[in-house]
Amino acid sequence: MTHPAAARTLGLLLAAALTALLALVAPPALAAPATTERLAGDDRYSTAAAVSRANYAPGVGTVYVANGLDYPDALAGAPRAGADGAPILLVQQGAVPAVVKTELGRLRPGRIVILGGSGVVSDAVAAELDAYTSGAVSRISGANRYATAAAIASTFGSDVDVAYVASGLTYPDALAGAPVAGSGKDPVLLVRGDRLDSPVAATLRQLRPQWIVILGGAGAVSEGIAAELRGYTAGSVTRIGGSDRFSTAAAISADAYPDGADVVYLANGYDFPDALSGAPLAGRERGPVLLVRPGSIDPTVALELARLGASRVVALGGPGVVSDAVLNLAAGKVEDPILADKPVTTAPAATDEIAKIAASYRTPAASTTGTKAITWARTQLGKPYGWGEEGPEAYDCSGLTMRAFEQAGRQLPRVTRDQWKATTRVSLDDLRPGDLLFWSSNGQPDGIYHVAIYTGNGMRLHAPSTGKFVEEVAVYNNRLLPFGGRVM
Repeated sequence: MTHPAAARTLGLLLAAALTALLALVAPPALAAPATTERLAGDDRYSTAAAVSRANYAPGVGTVYVANGLDYPDALAGAPRAGADGAPILLVQQGAVPAVVKTELGRLRPGRIVILGGSGVVSDAVAAELDAYTSGAVSRISGANRYATAAAIASTFGSDVDVAYVASGLTYPDALAGAPVAGSGKDPVLLVRGDRLDSPVAATLRQLRPQWIVILGGAGAVSEGIAAELRGYTAGSVTRIGGSDRFSTAAAISADAYPDGADVVYLANGYDFPDALSGAPLAGRERGPVLLVRPGSIDPTVALELARLGASRVVALGGPGVVSDAVLNLAAGKVEDPILADKPVTTAPAATDEIAKIAASYRTPAASTTGTKAITWARTQLGKPYGWGEEGPEAYDCSGLTMRAFEQAGRQLPRVTRDQWKATTRVSLDDLRPGDLLFWSSNGQPDGIYHVAIYTGNGMRLHAPSTGKFVEEVAVYNNRLLPFGGRVM
């Protein structure tokens, strides 16, 4: 019998190999936009109530309750709630907000479980909660956040498949990992940066996990802890991490959902409250939580969104937390920034050149030049757009593509329409990473006004327009010509 960790590693390697092969021989078509939803209220308490109201029917077996002003207990409880198909509602230390009372009255749960001790959720609140269930109000708690997380983890029994370990000093890695743990009915344990608390060690001995997965880089959970954790599993100790919280969440998603996901949840990477109640829902729905900035999406997250191919994208929190622009961008519903900043007058085409191309089209030979151009172009991400600029400090769209292919050993003309003329026609169905995409004001080559490098999985890399920066984002389909250009 193959060891679970080995089988998992082999599966990931095969998936990675298959992905790389498909990128060369059959890249995905440009995806249709996903539907968008927002689960939000006026504050963290009403947002948690809104998540519950939209997704949990009256008579639910359990409701978990956590302090809304601190994150550790709710995050450690999210896998338990996700495994139980139960919501998490947020309260104050000494009071139950009115909106939460209303939601509890609607749910009428079989029982209520408080996450954390009386210093986090008071005994007075526990007594008040008793009126909203026909069953018991109980508490899972420890002396501190680490002991509470360990107590929650102990409810998973023993011989679990995986125990996830995350820093208890910050929330992003645990937030991204909680839905994955919940969907697999596995616990998340919190640790300090440099040592295991004794309740955590005791719970690991009880759980006897087949393997342990650390969430986050060595700056979050040290290599010393990683070495110590090897004594608590007969299997391996692996780490899923990135260069920051955004890329770590994307890496967790890629590891857990190699075949994509139907739904993706977006949470603010700098503010935790609205996402606390979304983590167990994401676990129940088997969708990842990806972290975004309030007004932008990091390239690693954008690539993961494109790879997942979800049909639903759900924002956790209001527009001040995850903006409408970010939500729409994540779903592929983006406005064309070029037209927004520099409207293009549509002129009638002199001839139907696209029809002539289509009539005689043949799939062109493959080229390796484009992938080299992408590698260099990604080093320019974040540099400002500048009209007529061709680097190294700023670029316009054709200046960026010219320099990218120059670095790959091919010389392209400077002007966008001349770049069209200098490349070999390739249909959108035959696109490969490194092909050029062109946008036109009249659907013909003589109306071309913008160029971008196709990077695969429905993504483009380009210098967009005044006031913006070189970025890698989803392809905008409106005014996109049905043929691109391949640099041979």
